[in-house]
Amino acid sequence: MVKKALLAIILGFFLWNSAYGAEKFDFSGRFFARGAIDLKHDKAIEDQRLDHEKLRLEARFSPSYSLDIKTGVLLDRLAYYGNKNTREETRVEPWETYLRYVGRAFELTIGNQIIRWGKVDELTILDNLTRQDMRELFTLRLEERQRPWPWLRLQYFQDSFTLEGVFTLWPLWPERDDFDSDWAVFDHLRKELARDPIFQALNLKLKKDEPPVGLKNAEWGLRLSGTNKGVDWEVSYLYAHDRSFYYYVEDYPVKGLWLEHPAEPLKDLRAQLPSLNITGDTIYVSYPRDSIFGFAFETTFHDMGVRGEVAYHTSRVFLKKNLEAVKKPYLQWVIGIDYRFESGLYLNLQFLQQRILGWSEDILFDPKLDSYIFVRLSKSFLQDFLEIRLDGTYGITTRGYFLNPEIAYKITDDFEIFAGLHLIDGPQGTFFDVFDHNDQVYLGLELNF
Repeated sequence: MVKKALLAIILGFFLWNSAYGAEKFDFSGRFFARGAIDLKHDKAIEDQRLDHEKLRLEARFSPSYSLDIKTGVLLDRLAYYGNKNTREETRVEPWETYLRYVGRAFELTIGNQIIRWGKVDELTILDNLTRQDMRELFTLRLEERQRPWPWLRLQYFQDSFTLEGVFTLWPLWPERDDFDSDWAVFDHLRKELARDPIFQALNLKLKKDEPPVGLKNAEWGLRLSGTNKGVDWEVSYLYAHDRSFYYYVEDYPVKGLWLEHPAEPLKDLRAQLPSLNITGDTIYVSYPRDSIFGFAFETTFHDMGVRGEVAYHTSRVFLKKNLEAVKKPYLQWVIGIDYRFESGLYLNLQFLQQRILGWSEDILFDPKLDSYIFVRLSKSFLQDFLEIRLDGTYGITTRGYFLNPEIAYKITDDFEIFAGLHLIDGPQGTFFDVFDHNDQVYLGLELNF
């Protein structure tokens, strides 16, 4: 209902503008499209290709110095194609749509908006105020995964610091597909069960206990930021629903299961058949609370950017080897540098470490202490019209990796075509191992207007 009302307001705004004084408005838009094909057909049931298109239209109106009005709409289509796995979803949803009032020492913004907390790129651990579209997991860059969210935001400015408060009645958590895509939480497990004569009677369903909109499930946070001796800093606290991309599975209907090969759950089911107890066909999921304490900084050292973040979670969700979930206190920190060489080569290097406090052997994927490195390289040629890029993540503890080499060519300053690879692999039983059948080659375009 709220989404429909917002869309009606956006449509009315555009129609009203078309009739009265278009010169007072600032219009912009963006079209993004990407098609991907699997490099290898590894499994009987999997998506062999996908395409994803997004059209975003935005308008801004500033009737006075103190008032700013922005509205936008997003048309989003994602389709998967495979061996009897074709599925298509098209959405029309509000983009940034807010009213901002600027006073002498404060700023008040209400509506759908993108709010960025934290200082680090890509591996940021404090950027928790936007919805993350994880339907293609991490293969889309962070800025492509982010979606605005309805917040009331109040900022109070002083010479030496800024105090900020955020509040929303709309509970927020990352979005992932449940079944029937190569990136879904439970992959194609339901269809694989239906094909297997032993388990075809087990038609798994998911029941999500999604918290309703209201004060009881409101989220809020505070941030204090400033600059001291050339160092930008911030400390923050956020009381929110869990932002982990694991579901909080309260009850999994197959008891006695101990997942040893997450990439091949049917193999584990068969191996453990004598000890299994099937208690139903419904997976029960809920969305628990988490408190996130954060610190971040940003500075420069000899023309090199230096950034860091620390986050402490009181109740982060992790998946157990019986596919149910557990909440644990959790500490993360990340530090990164970026530098542009005289040759034009850009380097962004980050190191992330995380520790699960109260870790236990039954936690799936995540070791007690886990470390990652992330690197982003790019180099331009032909007067910046041609760019070669590489994003890479390597798990030092787990030895899993994700590589994304890409080449892009600008037809004009606002029109770019690009192509690349997604390469994923990891040792058996690791998080990256689950997705090592998903290596892709892709081709796409981006148009800004």
